Amino acid sequence: MNKLSKRALRSQLKSILRDIPQKELEIQSANILHSLKPLLAGNANVGCFMNMENAEVKTMPIMQFLIEHNTQVYLPRCTNTSQSKHVVLRPGINSHAHLTFHRMNSFSQITALHPSGKYQLKEPAPEEPHPLPPHLDILLVPGVAFCLKNGARMGHGAGFYDDYIQRTFHHNGRKPILIGLALNEQIVDDIPLETHDHHMDCIVCGDGSVHWFQNGSKRS
Repeated sequence: MNKLSKRALRSQLKSILRDIPQKELEIQSANILHSLKPLLAGNANVGCFMNMENAEVKTMPIMQFLIEHNTQVYLPRCTNTSQSKHVVLRPGINSHAHLTFHRMNSFSQITALHPSGKYQLKEPAPEEPHPLPPHLDILLVPGVAFCLKNGARMGHGAGFYDDYIQRTFHHNGRKPILIGLALNEQIVDDIPLETHDHHMDCIVCGDGSVHWFQNGSKRS
C-alpha cells in the first residue's frame, strides 16, 4: 500500500471514532483497565497519556490505579528539538517534533492539567532542562488504528511515538514494553507500514482481550 492509502485509512477511522458515544467509550475503557491491572502490577515506572475527549480510551482511571499502587506515572509533552536542544534523530533536517515524558508527583497534579500548546492537549508544564527519556518499564501507547495479526500501529501522522521509541533506544539502550490501547473500532485487518513504524509488544482491546506479539508476529 502507498502513503495515500495510509492517509485514507486514518481519515476513515477518525470519522468513525468521532461518532462513538461517551457511554460506549466508558464501557470499553473499563474493560481495558480490568485487563491492564495484572499487566501493570509490580512495574515501577509507567508512561501513559492524557486521552482526547472523544475517540480515545479514557486513561484517567488507569492513572488513578497506578498512583494508588505506588507506580510512578510519566506523561508526554509535545516539543521540538530546537526548543529542547535534544538530539535530532531524523537525517537531513535541522529540527523536528518529539515528545518529552515528565514525572507526575500526584493524582491531583494530573487532574489539574489543562489543554495547551499547538495541539491543545492536556500536557505537563515545560521543564528546564527538558528531560531525557526516563527508564520506563511500560509505555501505554495511543493510536488511530491497530492490527492484531502483527501488532502494527498507526498514529495520527506526526511520528511522535515512533520518534520517542527510537529516542529511548538512543539514550537508554532499551525500550519499554509497548502496550497499545485500542478501542474495538480501532482494530483493522491491515496497516500500511513504513520503515520507521514500530510494532506493539501487546495490544489491549475494548472487549478486554489481550494480544501479545514478538518480532512482528502474534504469540500463541
